[in-house]
Amino acid sequence: MNEMVLTRALYRGSLFVVALLALVLLGLQLKWVLLQVFAAAIIAAGMAPMVNALTGPRRSVARQWRPPPALVVLVIWVALGLVLLVISSILLRLMLDQATLLAQRAPEFAAKLNEWHMYAVNRWSVLQQIDPWDELGGTSALAQWLLNATSQVLNLAGLMVALFGGVLNVIFVLFIALYLTVDGRSMRDYLLVFLPVTRRERARRILANISSRLGQWILGQLIVCVIVGIGAGVALALIGVPGASLMALIWAVCVVIPGIGPFLSAAPTILLGFVAGPTTGVIATIFALVWSQLENNVFIPRVMGHVVKLNEMVVLVSVLVGYELLGLAGALFAVPLAAALAVVVDELHHERLLDEQGA
Repeated sequence: MNEMVLTRALYRGSLFVVALLALVLLGLQLKWVLLQVFAAAIIAAGMAPMVNALTGPRRSVARQWRPPPALVVLVIWVALGLVLLVISSILLRLMLDQATLLAQRAPEFAAKLNEWHMYAVNRWSVLQQIDPWDELGGTSALAQWLLNATSQVLNLAGLMVALFGGVLNVIFVLFIALYLTVDGRSMRDYLLVFLPVTRRERARRILANISSRLGQWILGQLIVCVIVGIGAGVALALIGVPGASLMALIWAVCVVIPGIGPFLSAAPTILLGFVAGPTTGVIATIFALVWSQLENNVFIPRVMGHVVKLNEMVVLVSVLVGYELLGLAGALFAVPLAAALAVVVDELHHERLLDEQGA
């Protein structure tokens, strides 16, 4: 009898290990599909509070009427699309105008920089032995910088192609988010039927907490965007960079993009700084470098850690691990995934404490 029980346990354990390995291999093969579904779940979790507020029970002055959730979601998407279209057109026009102005004033900047260099050489004789161009690495350093910048841009383009696969996959993600927002509760109840009755309430609580954490992650992103955008706008206005308000918008939007976001924000900041003048350009460059470091190492971990209820070190480590595994896509979704896993860990920890207290 004992041998039969042991054989059955080994058989079940072997099946579990094989099934787990198969799921891991399948997940690796379908990682981009899973990321798209996860992105849709994040969008649905972020929209759920607004949709519930607009479609929940309420009384109207004239008559009682509740808009269908699908209509609310579509209206929100159309409004966001129009806002993004207007903002993108304004930013593109600004950057083209300022780039043209910078090109026109390039000889003036070159003459000013040469004047500064000659003044410094005449004042400090030791500088006569130093060629600043050689000290900066000359053409090889410039070529390497351009190569790195181009590589980052191509990586971002590759990320968008791999993650969304073009406009059709973006629509695919949005429609998944639509279905999750409208039918998420019925889908959850259907899947919970496959669990034992004693486990269903616990699973329902875990899924609800995960949805709440994902929605809080979107709230945290908005808070970080506001902090970075307002701080950048005020600082750039004091420095004298033209278009400081629109530059604040660029900083606020690019903070969402991990890794390359600070570069995308710093490049136009420095460009517009030198449009205003060499001194303003140097100050704007220093500000961009300092502000990007504060953004990555202070604002994001502190705000995300507080809003999503994660330790700051967990936020930083999860971003590093996500970037190492899946590049920019992994870094982008690392924090919400860590928040979802933290819900499961917290539930297990709570259960263990209850067992210890009961014992």
